[in-house]
Amino acid sequence: MADESTRKISLKALVNRGNKRVIFMESGHEFVDVLLSYLTIPIGTIIKLGRNKGNSAPLGIGCMNNLYASVVNMDVQHFRTEACRDMLLCPRNGAGSTLKSLKLKIGDCDPTQYFKCSNVSCRTSPARLSYYRSVRCCRCGNQMDSKRNLLVGCLDGVFVKGLARLIISDDLQVMPAVTSASSSLLMKLGVMDSNTIEEVTLDIGVDEVVNLLMCSFISKTPLTDVLLQHRPLANLNKNISNQPICVDFYSARVEDTVNDEANITLKLILSKSKKVVCYAEAGEDFVNLLFSFLVLPLGFLLKQMRLGTLKGCIDHLYKSVQDLDQQLLKSRYSKEVLVNPKLPPGFCYQNHPLGIGTATFHIAAAEVVDPKSPSGEDRDQGFLKGPAIFVVTDNLIVSPVSPVLGPSILDKMNVPITDIELQTVLVGKEEVSSTTFHIISANESFA
Repeated sequence: MADESTRKISLKALVNRGNKRVIFMESGHEFVDVLLSYLTIPIGTIIKLGRNKGNSAPLGIGCMNNLYASVVNMDVQHFRTEACRDMLLCPRNGAGSTLKSLKLKIGDCDPTQYFKCSNVSCRTSPARLSYYRSVRCCRCGNQMDSKRNLLVGCLDGVFVKGLARLIISDDLQVMPAVTSASSSLLMKLGVMDSNTIEEVTLDIGVDEVVNLLMCSFISKTPLTDVLLQHRPLANLNKNISNQPICVDFYSARVEDTVNDEANITLKLILSKSKKVVCYAEAGEDFVNLLFSFLVLPLGFLLKQMRLGTLKGCIDHLYKSVQDLDQQLLKSRYSKEVLVNPKLPPGFCYQNHPLGIGTATFHIAAAEVVDPKSPSGEDRDQGFLKGPAIFVVTDNLIVSPVSPVLGPSILDKMNVPITDIELQTVLVGKEEVSSTTFHIISANESFA
């Protein structure tokens, strides 16, 4: 079997000779499956991939980077288990072993790899498996660090039928390879003369797949930028606006809101003169919510933000799957995994405001333990110990509360103590959906 880093998919692309732009690419199921798998990838995995690219490839998806860095920098003692931090930094994909048959795989998490306790006396029926080696066995207390890989057969196509042919536009619209679709793209780009176009062959490997994913958040022409012109992501990211977002309205005030079990109380520290949020003081329930965005699949966030406009064109990919003819997909389940992706078992918690579902994993003669509670007690709880208070800045840097942290933030913002105002708000499902949009599309989030 070829090494993952050397595998390539060769595709034909139609290119405008004048402006050196990709008009569209033609592809079978192999590359389209890889492209569609973006929608199943957890946000934490995308951030990790971007960080692995180094400073030369910063990722332009709002302040999700800051959330991820907050988890990295937070002492493990604040988490319910050591595995809770692993869940956020290396989240599992809810599509599970379905992705095993992708020709090009990104990320370092094998969807068929699990861990079990190596202590013979802890063997049970059904066997107890863990996503992470940091989970401790509820019987002996040792780490479940013995690898076990599930046997999964190779499939002809993951999401798209094996013989399907599709075209992919420069802005990631996927459509059937029919004359009407290609003609529409040519007319849209003002290409009327066949002498101005040429056919080129593009070789796509794992690096290109990762760069294409990153570029899709910040560019409207990722195929051209990554595959044709090989533009560095750092150069593209310089075009992203970093202007702060002023606060024109806040979440509902306590006195104006009816009782709702899902509501979370949040204390905002505001600058009266600048009309911005300096920082917030929040309990573990709100920080659990923020951190949970890292385990959410990209497709779920795009579903929540479908009325918003992103800087890039990754939302076009989601819309394409919604509109794609069912006959081109392997099954209704294939479409459901992409447009309504779910979390793996154990990754959600009770009363999550966004109400995301949990996938069902069928593993013969085995069960997967909840990393947050391997013993099964206090199941469906969040990632953090409580009660606890945290400071959350406007660009979502999260830190445990400290008497010197608040004044330090105000000093950096040049906000005097006499200019601050405290406001208590309740955050419910509607505010969470709005916050989700701001987190992924902006650099400040309490807007």
